Amino acid sequence: MNTIKSTIYTEAIFSDDEKHRYLLKKTWDEKKPVCTVITMYPHLDGVLSLDLTTVLILNQLANSERYGAVYLVNLFSNIKSPENLKHIKNPYDEHTDIHLMKAISESDTVILAYGAYAKRPVVVERVEQVMEMLKPHKKKVCINSKRASISFHSN
Repeated sequence: MNTIKSTIYTEAIFSDDEKHRYLLKKTWDEKKPVCTVITMYPHLDGVLSLDLTTVLILNQLANSERYGAVYLVNLFSNIKSPENLKHIKNPYDEHTDIHLMKAISESDTVILAYGAYAKRPVVVERVEQVMEMLKPHKKKVCINSKRASISFHSN
């Protein structure tokens, strides 16, 4: 009989009022490179509860054996964003971009995973802002998953 033990270290950074989640880190092998994935918005707290998108990303990156950690950041950090993106007053704040850029600078690869939502008028301006911030890091940015050899679709 063989027993295998594994630990995934989780760190999440929230605003003081817990309305924004700026960063969710999942680390399973500190010796391997880090991948930052930029999605639309945080679905759940991400510490104990994971949404399907986060599970798929985590599974694909861990199974690829290329990465030892994922930093999940979002275009919009407000946890309520998915409920009413058009009418929410503060879908992101000044700390959103600070944590987004810190995650990008600490990563070897950046995957843009906000999909077709980026074409919605309410999102276009924010995508343009983030793309501008990514320019100094363009060598590590993957707009589609082919460069990173990762597929985020469930089988």
